[in-house]
Amino acid sequence: MFNAVTIKIYQDHVTANFMYLIVKHIHVVLIIISITMFQFRYWRQRYFNLPPNRLIKMLPHVIDTLLLSSGIGLAWVAGFSPSNSDWLLFKLLALLFYIVMGSLAMKKTGTLQWSAYLIATVAVLYMLLVATSKQSWPFS
Repeated sequence: MFNAVTIKIYQDHVTANFMYLIVKHIHVVLIIISITMFQFRYWRQRYFNLPPNRLIKMLPHVIDTLLLSSGIGLAWVAGFSPSNSDWLLFKLLALLFYIVMGSLAMKKTGTLQWSAYLIATVAVLYMLLVATSKQSWPFS
């Protein structure tokens, strides 16, 4: 039969799985919000030439901070780190690249703005593919 240790191990396993699912769903929702906000802010600025109000300037920082925090929590719960998961290292590098390109897309004008926007969008797509495939090069 089951002894107390077996039951405790099972309860810990169920709790860890539940925690993983909660953090993963929070992370996915924040990804959707973050991508939507980036696209909204870019197109609002580029085509409608509207200056960002205080909420539109502040909200992406809050969302992205929560997104990064949930990503760290998700990696911790799942046992991933850049040292044992090369795909996570590549995803983090793509994230840094996305931050730089996204910043240029929001602050510059003309060809540089458009190029930075396209590159930032491709970086997001790459991060999504890497995260879902758990492969550093998900195109093979």
